[in-house]
Amino acid sequence: SMLITTGLKNELAPGDLVNVTYAIVAAKKTGTDLPSLDTEFQKKDFYINAGWALRAYNGEDKNGNGILDPGEDLDGDGEITRFILPAPPATPKVKVVPQNQSVVIYWDKRSEESIDPISAIKDFEGYRLYRTNPGYDLTESQDINASFVEIAEFDSIGNDLGFNTGFDYVELDEPMIFEGDDTEYWYKFEVEDQLNGWQYIYSVTAFDQGDPQNNLSSLESGPLASMQKVIPGTPPVEDEDVKIGVYPNPYYGSAYWDGNSERLRKINFFNLPAECEIVIYTLSGDIVKKIYHNQQSNGSDLRWFETFSKDGKQQMSGGEHSWDLITDNDQAIATGLYLFTVKNLNGGNIKRGKFLVIK
Repeated sequence: SMLITTGLKNELAPGDLVNVTYAIVAAKKTGTDLPSLDTEFQKKDFYINAGWALRAYNGEDKNGNGILDPGEDLDGDGEITRFILPAPPATPKVKVVPQNQSVVIYWDKRSEESIDPISAIKDFEGYRLYRTNPGYDLTESQDINASFVEIAEFDSIGNDLGFNTGFDYVELDEPMIFEGDDTEYWYKFEVEDQLNGWQYIYSVTAFDQGDPQNNLSSLESGPLASMQKVIPGTPPVEDEDVKIGVYPNPYYGSAYWDGNSERLRKINFFNLPAECEIVIYTLSGDIVKKIYHNQQSNGSDLRWFETFSKDGKQQMSGGEHSWDLITDNDQAIATGLYLFTVKNLNGGNIKRGKFLVIK
């Protein structure tokens, strides 16, 4: 049997209520000695964890004396706010712009103003940039967290933390502001040699300095909070001399990015105008498919994106359009050579091309 008690209340009248807070604390044994020895050293991490449980309960009452001393009332409500845990800096606001074989990442400075809820100081240290590799989306699990690969890190100078890179390489002289978005993006990082037509996810996180005095390592914001899905490709093209095209061409039965059914295939038209009509023909002149394109198109009407992108929030470059090789009669196209035209709806110019399908 076990007796659990609580003190401080000398008298309890009928109907009185007492709030009792319990903490369940656990830790791995420190060292390699037998557990049966039960030494103080073996319980080192246990004591640390118990200390953090107490700090969380004390909250604003840092010294645990039961009253708000000067400087402890962080939220200004005149009451002790309890159950405060260490937290990473705020997640930066991120914007990712897909380009031809590259991606540009922008983010703001909001993380740098974050105040740690335990120490009550600004302890921002730096940023980390992450990206998934092409093809991550074709896996069954699509574990995005596990698929992220760190591609860059930038941190503050003047301390013994991190690499002391500073932010000169990524900081802009003036903030970038996009139409319809009043966020001031102060940082820019371009990732080159990206594969057009492949889906990537990019993310920027912020991390703090940690608290070595309290044995707390650096905390980092979650990468999922700022993730952006993009598909690099050509931008909208209005120049009449720039040729349009299709890839992959020839299309041999399937592309590497295809799924396992007819409706999970796709090819991409590129160098398209901002607004145009694509018409695909057989060699005999029969119309196979008519497609309307504008620079906001992101392919969400295709089964491929419903399956491998799911939320429909992927961004395309504006000058490309995906087609699943399904005709207007809801049939998969056959092996053969196909012709297509692209009519610029803002000028009337028509360009022509062809592609080969081999199944």
